[in-house]
Amino acid sequence: MTIAAAPPGVERSIPRPALILGAGGAVPFVAFTFAVWLAPPAFAAWAQHALVTYAMIILTFVGALHWGFTMKTPAMTERERWTWMGWSVVPALAAWGAGMLPFRVAVALLVATFVVHLALDHRLAPLSGLPAWYLRLRRLLTAVVVCSLLAAAVR
Repeated sequence: MTIAAAPPGVERSIPRPALILGAGGAVPFVAFTFAVWLAPPAFAAWAQHALVTYAMIILTFVGALHWGFTMKTPAMTERERWTWMGWSVVPALAAWGAGMLPFRVAVALLVATFVVHLALDHRLAPLSGLPAWYLRLRRLLTAVVVCSLLAAAVR
């Protein structure tokens, strides 16, 4: 399989800083999940709390990206701006709500919101001219996040 050369100025591979920082951001998900499974009960309970709290922060971050993408896309209509900027605050609200819920319910809310957000990334990407690597990175990171959260929840 061959990949056609990218047009000038179009980056096909994930830039090294995005890949390294993204992978670094995924480490706490994996580490806290292992702690939930392997640590003594008191520390495992703390790891559950740490995992949900970290997921809340990351979910808020990825939600805010849509606000930024919308600001950088002058061709959007007023309705599209309302839609995407409006959505961008939903992950923060879902994260806030998750922080007040029992662990497994919080995980379910977080997982659902991460998955919906990824689906909406796919809808926003063509409108905002996001680079092709962005969606590949988001799919990879979302898979790590969702698998980690679900693995911790089944413990």
